[in-house]
Amino acid sequence: PYYMSPEQVNESKYNEKSDIWSLGCIVYEMAALRPPFKAQSHLSLAIKIKAGKYDRIPANYSDELWEMIKWMVSLSQD
Repeated sequence: PYYMSPEQVNESKYNEKSDIWSLGCIVYEMAALRPPFKAQSHLSLAIKIKAGKYDRIPANYSDELWEMIKWMVSLSQD
């Protein structure tokens, strides 16, 4: 459930954007050693995913990697 996209949380149509979101969450976790969204319940996790707010990855990683993650784990429809 840590890699669910906002579309999946909202029970919307699944598409490639959901895959990109999930990949962004995995890359984030590989860098930060924790998922971008973590909660004690599915409801709390869904709320955090829909808010789309998460901490920056550790500073020892490049700004380019951070920008790529932000692009993949973005609420915008672009």
